[in-house]
Amino acid sequence: MSAMPQKLAASGKCLHREFVAAWPVFLFFLVAFLLQLLLIKLAVAQFFIPVTVLSKAVVGALLAAKAVLILDETRVGRSLEHYRPVIAVAVKTLLYGFGTLLLGYLERFLEALHQFGSFDEAVRDMIDQANLYRFFAWVLGTTFIFAIYFVLSEINEYMGQGALRALFFERP
Repeated sequence: MSAMPQKLAASGKCLHREFVAAWPVFLFFLVAFLLQLLLIKLAVAQFFIPVTVLSKAVVGALLAAKAVLILDETRVGRSLEHYRPVIAVAVKTLLYGFGTLLLGYLERFLEALHQFGSFDEAVRDMIDQANLYRFFAWVLGTTFIFAIYFVLSEINEYMGQGALRALFFERP
């Protein structure tokens, strides 16, 4: 009987650690994705193209925050620590940029597949409905957001944990 409360307490501590670790990263990506979606919305406003803002930004920020934290704990992430920071930032940025491109195409394909129910029709619809300028603007913007995050992360590590936050958010 006493093992169950101990397991729940251990699970609660684990969840709390994950939340504390992911919260600042989540906030960074949430603000960045909201700004990016706002810019895209303003850029396409004259064409009356609908853009869903809040839900995509929240889900994207959650996924990005967790993916960044997971990559840092993988063998690839740890091996990049032995290279110059510019190499680590470039490699991580390219990985996430390519991942964003793949996930964007996968999302469009799954939406079309759900709508039409056939692989051929889904591919045809993806090609017919493609707004490549807006899509590549999203991928490029997301890649820049990841690059900014990785640069700030490297600077924070170089200056010492918490020094970057202190530089920007504490009184002089």
